[in-house]
Amino acid sequence: MHEILPRIFTWGSTYEDRPWDLNGYAVALEGGTILIDPPAPENADWPKFEELKPISRIVLTNRDHVRDAELFRQRFGARLVACVDEVNQFSPVVIDEMVREGDMIAGLLRVIQLPGKSTGEIALLLEREHGGILFLGDAIIGNPPGSLGLIPEHKLDDPPRLRRSLRKLLDYDFNVLLFCDGKPVLKDGKQAVEQFLATIG
Repeated sequence: MHEILPRIFTWGSTYEDRPWDLNGYAVALEGGTILIDPPAPENADWPKFEELKPISRIVLTNRDHVRDAELFRQRFGARLVACVDEVNQFSPVVIDEMVREGDMIAGLLRVIQLPGKSTGEIALLLEREHGGILFLGDAIIGNPPGSLGLIPEHKLDDPPRLRRSLRKLLDYDFNVLLFCDGKPVLKDGKQAVEQFLATIG
């Protein structure tokens, strides 16, 4: 686990069938820390999470990113948060708090719905930091490293709808892209998204 940006921490793992980094993020806000799509940490990292308490919420960007959220919920008593349009697809995991387009989590993380990979895919925008930080689950991934991409098409519910949804991102201001799958882009993130969208039609 390391601090990728001030008050934003990341850790991750890799799997043979997904040749890219699977990242979780901890966003340390004034009212408590929010975790995003958390995989299990190394044992040596648990003390760092203790330092970030209280951990109030765990946001899941889509039905396939539950990862090790229950481990964190049980340890820290955090509430699980996901999009209202996908909440039934998390079963047997129980979602405590449902969000939709435009909602503000902890008053700072804006919810952006990006249906197409799945109905309730969301991105999260931290608007006040570093020119805007955009957290992305499976809507766009940072693979190959240094590039933007999509997950394999057979894992997308509706590829044309996803491509249409992604154009909404250009309505927002952001500089940093923090991917839950793949390598981050730490500057000129909006330009990278704009160029990527031009290649996928």
